[in-house]
Amino acid sequence: MENKEFNRTLTLKSSIYLGLSSMIGAGLFNNIAPTAKISSYGSVLGLLLASTLAIANASSSAQLSSLFPKTGGTYLYANEILGKPYAIIAGSVFIIGKTISCVAIALTVGNYLSPVYGKEIGVVLCLLVFLLSFSGIHKTAEIAKWFVWIIFGLLLFYAVSILSTPNVDLSIPIFEVVSIDSILLSASIWFFAFTGYSRLATFGEEIKNPKEIIPTAIFTGLGVTILLYFGITWLTLSIISPELIMNSNTPLLVAMDVSKFSEFSFLIVFASSIAMVSVFLALMPGISRIYVALSRDSVLPKSFSKIHKKFNSAYFSEGFVLISVIVGVYSFDVVGSIKLSSFFILIYYTITNLCVIKLKKDDRLYSVATAFYGFSACLVFAIALLIL
Repeated sequence: MENKEFNRTLTLKSSIYLGLSSMIGAGLFNNIAPTAKISSYGSVLGLLLASTLAIANASSSAQLSSLFPKTGGTYLYANEILGKPYAIIAGSVFIIGKTISCVAIALTVGNYLSPVYGKEIGVVLCLLVFLLSFSGIHKTAEIAKWFVWIIFGLLLFYAVSILSTPNVDLSIPIFEVVSIDSILLSASIWFFAFTGYSRLATFGEEIKNPKEIIPTAIFTGLGVTILLYFGITWLTLSIISPELIMNSNTPLLVAMDVSKFSEFSFLIVFASSIAMVSVFLALMPGISRIYVALSRDSVLPKSFSKIHKKFNSAYFSEGFVLISVIVGVYSFDVVGSIKLSSFFILIYYTITNLCVIKLKKDDRLYSVATAFYGFSACLVFAIALLIL
């Protein structure tokens, strides 16, 4: 038996936890290394620039999802505001970009747990998340809540270990090696870390009172994530130089190894695993919701819109996402995946911001200048990933 639509089961608290779990870990356990290689200590400036774009994009997602609280994200918004061609582009780049995000996350977990069998571990992770998501997004949100608190606790211990280490220099020279090109490319890679707030927009049909809950949940989750990313990045670069982590697949583990409580480095491996699983919990089902929206509009076969009556899950689409990610795990590396994913998601948010720009003034929640900034910055970041 199947439903035609999803049931609204997500509350404000569960939405916030789902948003947090979608962002904390997506770039934190990996992005410090490639951005440090590009811009040294200026990685922090890249993070700052990426944060401003994340806030702009989040404001556009928040107001659009309150106007159109159904499954589909920017595919749905573009279909309503810009027309079918824009909608199909938005849906396509989201599916491609987020599927590659899953690949990057699976590979990152594998690298932390086993440099030799990283791909295989990534595949096992994908299978486990598929089984969890099959049981429904409400149960996924409950698990995400516990994962978020575990990650917070472990990262707090990481921070204490670094701050307790003798000779740690918190005055890092963030302006020492700075160029527009390096900061821009660094920010484009950091952008990957913040894209989880879009998950709540794709679950619009499953959230109670979406007009109030979605904007609140998006900005709460994003604010907490930005503060956490700045803190951990600053501490990591305070204890170990960019040259020592720039080629590492496990930068936080390298930093923990030289901190006061280095004998507990295994906790960072555990934290990275929990964080990546946490991101996966909402990411894979989120992709499936775009398949559902495309199927409802007859862009894809009707099978993709099947919703399980008991578990409230898009089980057919989720199975297809699983297969796509497993293929990607054996086709890409981590840094390449992050860059490629960021490019496609930047195109996605370019269309998101364009939707807000085209809204009637009375339908907007925030200044149109924010959407113009998001639109322009997304295009600049995307071009940077192609040419720099």
